[in-house]
Parts: sequence; C-alpha cells; structure tokens
Amino acid sequence: MPGIGNWCDLPIVRLHQKSLPIFASTPQTCPVKLDSLTNLLVRDLPSYTNRVIQQRRNRTDKLYSSIVIASMPELKPIEITSHEYPARFPPSAPTQVFISTLERQYTGLQSSQLQQFHWLFLAQTPLGWRLVNIYSRTSSFPTANTAISPPIESSKTVVGEAIRIWLNDCYVGKVRE
Repeated sequence: MPGIGNWCDLPIVRLHQKSLPIFASTPQTCPVKLDSLTNLLVRDLPSYTNRVIQQRRNRTDKLYSSIVIASMPELKPIEITSHEYPARFPPSAPTQVFISTLERQYTGLQSSQLQQFHWLFLAQTPLGWRLVNIYSRTSSFPTANTAISPPIESSKTVVGEAIRIWLNDCYVGKVRE
C-alpha cells in the first residue's frame, strides 16, 4: 500500500525502565482470627460455590443446583474421647469448623431443597489458612422426617473447591471485609 510503511522497517527504540524492588512480604488482608475468617467465609460461600457450579455445569444438564445460604460457623470442636486410645493432638492440629448450607436443586420446572452439613478442618500455614479436609452430610429440607446421609469426604465437591478458592483469594487480598 502506498504511503504506509512496513512495520518491520520501523526503528527499534529501547526504553530504559527503572526496576522496583520486590518485597517478599505476606499480605495482611485475611483475618488471622478464626472467628473473623469464618464469618467472612460463610458470607461469601454461596456466591463462590455458585460460580464453581456454573463452571462445572454443562448447559444440557437436566439437574442443576445453587447454594442459597450458609449458616453462621460453629467453632466448638467435637470432643473425641476414647478409653482405648487417648487423644493426643499437637498444638498445630487442624481447627474444626461446622457450617451448613441450603441448596436448591432444579429439574425441569420442579425444585427441591437440600441441607448440607459440613465439618471443615482448617490449618493456619505460612500461606494463610488452608482447607485440610472436609466431611459433609446431606438431608432434604426441612429435615423434620428425613434421613441424613452418612458423612462423606467432600474436599473435591463444589463446596470444598469454593472454600479453597475463597481461602486463596482471602490470602491474596481479594476478599473485602
């Protein structure tokens, strides 16, 4: 084309840029206290879980769900006593947290509700709080006359993945108080 030069013929101009020092400090935006941390977690858990659900969902799925709400956390651990094996937990043992979620499942034009009970084990690490393990039980809602499922290890479920993502976002400063 006349009047327009080839971009390869343009001169190369080198820019001198002052480099800034990189500080290896850890972000201080995520609460260190467990009660503050878990209150923020349950506030954001439905939206984080629903994003994971949407990412995993195929548009052709006939059954899909969403998390409606998460309960306030219960921080009192279950006391594990055994006369045969005495409990000896190190001071750095994971912390137990209990929460429940209300889930709405949709099939065509019908919907049903499930309540899930989650037993989280969180540990404080140099990289912030991390999910060690999670066990969950499911029941229909309301739970008046329904059986509750046995506990299952649920670290790979949408709730477990959402908690891991949230903890990471909290550590890097993406969570607002």
